[in-house]
Amino acid sequence: MDKIEKALEACEKVIDGIEDSTITTESALLLCTKIARLTNDEENMIWLQYEYGGYPRNNNSKVIPDAWNLAYKKGRGYQEDGKLYIFTELASELEEKIIAQQKAVGNFTTNGASVSGEQALIAMSRLTENVHESTTAMVANIASAKKRLSLLKAQYYEYALKKQIELTFGNVATSVFMNYRERVDLALSDLSKETLLKLQAIEGKLDSENPEMYSQALTTCRRLFESVAVELFDKYFPGYTNKTYKTKSGKEIDVSGDHYKNKLSAVIEKLEDKSPKKTIVGSDIIYLLDWIDNLINLQCKGVHSDITKEVAERCILQTYMCLGDILTLQ
Repeated sequence: MDKIEKALEACEKVIDGIEDSTITTESALLLCTKIARLTNDEENMIWLQYEYGGYPRNNNSKVIPDAWNLAYKKGRGYQEDGKLYIFTELASELEEKIIAQQKAVGNFTTNGASVSGEQALIAMSRLTENVHESTTAMVANIASAKKRLSLLKAQYYEYALKKQIELTFGNVATSVFMNYRERVDLALSDLSKETLLKLQAIEGKLDSENPEMYSQALTTCRRLFESVAVELFDKYFPGYTNKTYKTKSGKEIDVSGDHYKNKLSAVIEKLEDKSPKKTIVGSDIIYLLDWIDNLINLQCKGVHSDITKEVAERCILQTYMCLGDILTLQ
């Protein structure tokens, strides 16, 4: 069983356990901590560690600001007399408190008590009143502890539910992408060696921490599209000598020289006509190419001097998918 499967199993235990009241809140918390560890959820790992071991305090025994804000955000906050507060009892402390006070309430009674003397009636009245006040206060404490515990339980339940949805969707997406990748890789194998070499040129560029390498990755993506455009245009328009191509809308586009986007548009239009189903491949690909060109142009002008790794990764992934869409249209 891999980490994702273990995390999903833990999610199920938390969700079912809380819904069926078959799990303690502390146990749900520990399972949530396990989920965070298995999914490398560092941000929530900090919160869950505070929930289990206590929120850190400064030298004045006050919860440090960052931890206080986190606790308030995660359901521990409340208002009193116009001021904001947090409760700091742990789930385990609240559970023990509820059990102990419930037992104590059952033991608070005047049964078996006896008084004598001239003040017996007054003494019994005071004893009954004291028992009633103590019982009322204890019941109120139990209710408060249960409310706070339910707030924590709701946070742990919500965390497990969100992670379950996230991980389940991730598994589906992985399966879909693997099937898609098989089709695309098969289509890529039909391209010329020169074009495939450009595809290989992207490899290794993202392993560097140098922004210049990320910029080169974008340029390589554009060149890859150029190569594919020329190769497919020659394939589907063999011996084409006109400088322009008339689209279905009646617009004349220049397909001469290095007008690779127009060549690609002509190829996509022809492939879409041959396809039994209507697609939106063309508009998606032209949008991507315009986006890549804009980034490169801005960089050349010094407006966008640094291409981030995230931008480069997005570009490569979308290039792969757009090329796949073109090639699988064939």
